[in-house]
Amino acid sequence: MVEDLESIPSLVPKLLLQLLALGSITDAALVLGVSQPAASKALRRAEDVLGFALVRRDSRPLLLTEEGRLIAEFAKQQELQGGVLLRQLRLIQKDGAGQVKVASFGASASTHILPSLIHAISQHLPQVKIEISEFTDEGALLALREGRVDFAIAVDKEYLELDIIPVFTDRMVALVHEDDPLSQLPVLSAVDIEDRNFILSKGGSEALIREWFKLSKSRLKEKHTIVQLTSILALIRAGLGVSIVAELAVPESHPSVNVIPLAPEYPRNICVAKRSGCFSSNAARLTWDFLSKNRSLNYLSK
Repeated sequence: MVEDLESIPSLVPKLLLQLLALGSITDAALVLGVSQPAASKALRRAEDVLGFALVRRDSRPLLLTEEGRLIAEFAKQQELQGGVLLRQLRLIQKDGAGQVKVASFGASASTHILPSLIHAISQHLPQVKIEISEFTDEGALLALREGRVDFAIAVDKEYLELDIIPVFTDRMVALVHEDDPLSQLPVLSAVDIEDRNFILSKGGSEALIREWFKLSKSRLKEKHTIVQLTSILALIRAGLGVSIVAELAVPESHPSVNVIPLAPEYPRNICVAKRSGCFSSNAARLTWDFLSKNRSLNYLSK
């Protein structure tokens, strides 16, 4: 019965493929490294299971029936696929070929850090393809924890379940309208800002901003919350408040908006994070090994 195809000896598809080329059971068996009796027995067993002939035994050299040719073609496709798989595995073994998924957040990482990071990885592991997905900071960590990505660009905190590699230290700065009296100050403290309408960035620094105010024993007068920095700048230009963002996130051109350092200064350590434990692929493992061994590299793009 055809339903019993899996019951035929595993030797038969390869045997038929050799018979198609050689026309001799003896020669086919020799190529496959089995005896002629074993090959003949396997062929007979397959024909008994299927209920039809696979070889035309009335001709010399032997010919396959149409059914035999179908199985031989199947064996050929398997052989080709096996060859492709073997080449891929050799490439993975030799060069670390494969895809690595990275979750990123905010303009700081995407604009300034990722380009140099990806360039360094590509120089060392040219066969690795990197796929970038952009989230908020919490979204990037969630994607990592759920296993949807291999690594995440994150702000360095106490992540007990994650392994991290520091890649850059940024700092937080205030954004105020150029006509605002605050723009004339050399630095801004939490006390200077606490009574102003505050535009809170949800892109990647919210936790740090809240912590900075808390450490200064000041309150945050949260008026608006926005993810995109371009929108934050637009609201500041419209006189709707002040904001604090990562310095790397600030574009080179920001008309009508002044950038002022904070006092006390508040650093933001950016890292590459992964879940503790094993890797999803050899490419991910090699990428992490490279980053671990090259912590001194400058991953900052100007």
